[in-house]
Amino acid sequence: MATLVIAGMPAAGHVNPTLPVVAELTRRGVDVTYAADAEFADRITGAGARFVPYPVDVLTSRDIAAATASGSSVAVVARILRATTALAPFLVDLLRAGPPAALLHDSNALWGRIAARTVGLPTISFMTTFFVGTAAMRALSLRESLTVAGPGLRDLPAAVRGRRAVLRRFGAGLVPRSPMLPMRGDLTVFGVPAELQPPDPRVDDSCHFVGTTTDPAAPTAPLDPDLAAHLAGDGPVVLVSLGTLHSAGPAFFRACRDALADHPARVVLATGGTDPAALGPLPANTVARRSVPQLAVLRRASVFVTHGGMNSALEGIDAGVPLVVVPQQVEQFLIGQALAERGAALVLRQHLSHRPVPVDALRGAVERALTDPAPRTAAAELAQRFRAGGGAARAADLIEHLLTAP
Repeated sequence: MATLVIAGMPAAGHVNPTLPVVAELTRRGVDVTYAADAEFADRITGAGARFVPYPVDVLTSRDIAAATASGSSVAVVARILRATTALAPFLVDLLRAGPPAALLHDSNALWGRIAARTVGLPTISFMTTFFVGTAAMRALSLRESLTVAGPGLRDLPAAVRGRRAVLRRFGAGLVPRSPMLPMRGDLTVFGVPAELQPPDPRVDDSCHFVGTTTDPAAPTAPLDPDLAAHLAGDGPVVLVSLGTLHSAGPAFFRACRDALADHPARVVLATGGTDPAALGPLPANTVARRSVPQLAVLRRASVFVTHGGMNSALEGIDAGVPLVVVPQQVEQFLIGQALAERGAALVLRQHLSHRPVPVDALRGAVERALTDPAPRTAAAELAQRFRAGGGAARAADLIEHLLTAP
């Protein structure tokens, strides 16, 4: 029996796209062990893998969310580097206890790459987004560029110290050269459609784009009775979520509340790190929860207001739902722009320069996505194209070939 160990990144947008691949591999008889934070245990075992928890409080989704909330991708890198010094030795011990045929790591899970190289295993990198090059900054206005660059410069010394500590601990031969993240493997699987990847010299023969990994016909998490009753009412459904790592604070969700208060839509606000009570009284057409079963709600939705993270964006498109993208980071802006160029999204970019999104802009974007059939048609067409890469089955083919290679 082929065996595989996975080193996950403890964030929903990184774990979720791997689960259909895990389910397909285990269905084929591959023995999969998946290491991640305990928060994701039920999802991972539900996909058929054996779950192994990371050491407590070394790196959690809360840590990544806190670093992300600083507005600095460099802060996230610094946090990953700090965790690597504890997680790499943990994984080395796991691998030596029962060596698998290969190790699959999230493209940002540096500890997975180091552990695999230490033990002498082939590596599979799972990319949850596309490569973003330095040319991306040219898509930003001056104000946006300054807003993005400031926090990164602030956190750069911590990242430099973290990299030096990792190099001292593990040696230069085990640590990728700059740019260190995201990492390729001996095999690099992108759960992303190839047409969304801009030209980039890092795309080589090891890289395979399989498109959307979600199965539109797969069962979803159940809805609680109150949410199910809300979604079963009259009028279109508008889902608003900025994902699990970002928090625009109560002001953004209040703006959504006000923008759609007298609209015939049924509105679902998934507020993440924002307490729904902080929004104040909600109109009759709106419910607010910290989290909702996103795939289940998207199957009923007419518009998805999203931050534009790749996982959320692809889940929306896969459900044939047009997007209103409110990016919180440059990568999300680029994803939103790519989908807007294909007719399936509208982009409101104010948060990139720390400005509030006007209520009238929110309402106008949602209204256009609801009344203009073109975005919905484009989303449905993209869903078909994005599945053409083969999805989870193609990813499993590639991984299984590596696992069984002589």
